Amino acid sequence: MDVITLHIGGMDFNVVAVLVTVTILGGALGFFLARRKAHKESLLQPAGPPKDYTVFLKGIQYILANDTDQAIEAFSKAVQINSETIETYVALGNLFRAKGEIDRAIRIRQSILLRDRVDAETKLQALFDMAMDYKAGGLLQRAISTFEEVISRAPKRLDAYEELESLCEATHDWQRAYELQQEMRKLSNTNNQHIMAHLRTEQAKIEIEKGNLDSAQAHLKKALSLDSHCVHASLQLGELYWLKNKKKKALEIWKKLVHKNTKWAHLVLVRLQEKDGAADEETRVLDFLEHIAEENLDAVAQMSLARCFMQRNRKEQGLASLKRSLEMEPDLGEARQLLGEILLEDGDEAGAVSEYRELLSHLGPARKRYRCQQCGLETDKILWKCPGCHDWDTVQPRKRNG
Repeated sequence: MDVITLHIGGMDFNVVAVLVTVTILGGALGFFLARRKAHKESLLQPAGPPKDYTVFLKGIQYILANDTDQAIEAFSKAVQINSETIETYVALGNLFRAKGEIDRAIRIRQSILLRDRVDAETKLQALFDMAMDYKAGGLLQRAISTFEEVISRAPKRLDAYEELESLCEATHDWQRAYELQQEMRKLSNTNNQHIMAHLRTEQAKIEIEKGNLDSAQAHLKKALSLDSHCVHASLQLGELYWLKNKKKKALEIWKKLVHKNTKWAHLVLVRLQEKDGAADEETRVLDFLEHIAEENLDAVAQMSLARCFMQRNRKEQGLASLKRSLEMEPDLGEARQLLGEILLEDGDEAGAVSEYRELLSHLGPARKRYRCQQCGLETDKILWKCPGCHDWDTVQPRKRNG
């Protein structure tokens, strides 16, 4: 069985072992205590504990030793000795899921659901476990429909809402994910408006693809009413206004965004690198660029600003921004490469060679542009939700020496 190991504080943690152990021991503890009480209260008082009780404890010991195969064998024996022990079936199902034997796990849940003498709460948990089995097996639509059934039976079960919401995100059902976040907010009384703003923004993107620009605008306005600091929504709203030929409004939105926090300036400037327009629009863009140049930009933003200036034949301003970029971060390879290209175009081969030598001297392990503040995941692409820890808004531009 393949395992994943985390290294925390100098210690190794087998993720599969930890997850399986935590999941199973919860049910096992109930079984252990119930059987122990029944055994002590028995009028016969046998010399030793019941056989299924002993075998079950062996299964727990195997789990703690990370011996999944032996644990499955032990629990299977316990079931043969006492087929009424629901906890043993639950433990077996969880072990099968951990081993990737999804069909066997699902059959166990189904057998629990079909039993007449099983209480409603246990059946509800079996239904939840079956949804988790479907999810683990990549059967997302079945998982979604099963979690929906869990919620219909238990409208206040928060973990079902959380699992279902994550699946709706994975399948890009942004509307349902948004509705679930609303319910989760009521149940947990937590502030998740920043997440809801992202979900509205994703809905807007879908509407833009369909050509429904007014509907997209309504989603983005709602997103910013939920979280006025949502960078994702501000960037997209600017894009929308640009599409609607409201360039002045787009630039106003982006100017406010950069003014609030200059660390996101490069995302605006990269968008402007891709924009062409009429002469009057270019005048507005140049005014915007000159305004942005007065902000306290980081090295990457200065480089993007340089590209924007160069594309608009403002070579002097472009070179000034490029040099500021390299003063801040001498090992920024893209900036040094761009400077070399400019010098070559000007016929300054000696200058270009000098810059390329500098580029080579600063070559080292590539450093990712973004880093998750929560789990440390690094990426070259902006991600509004970290795929590592699954938190929103934790992936941030790296600081110069960060």
